[in-house]
Amino acid sequence: MSELSEQGLKLLIPTYYKNEKELLKEAFRIIIRNNPRIRIDLALKLYNSKKTSLAKSAEIAGLTTIEFKELLADRGIKREIEGDEIEEIDRKIKEVFG
Repeated sequence: MSELSEQGLKLLIPTYYKNEKELLKEAFRIIIRNNPRIRIDLALKLYNSKKTSLAKSAEIAGLTTIEFKELLADRGIKREIEGDEIEEIDRKIKEVFG
């Protein structure tokens, strides 16, 4: 790390942030906000690992759900269909119709 970076951290942390972790969280938010490619890659990784839904992944990517679906198709990523299990649907139908 350069001398300038070290001095910058010494100034930023006690003045503007509680600790280095808070500074890194803010830096991460700025990077994600200002770099669409990184934001999209992160959203794809989260979606592929099933950590976020399609809608949440689209939001992270800064896209509409339709645009995110198109992105998945363009990249050859199979989309997971979200919804209730068959047993849950059957149970709901029985509740409503007896």
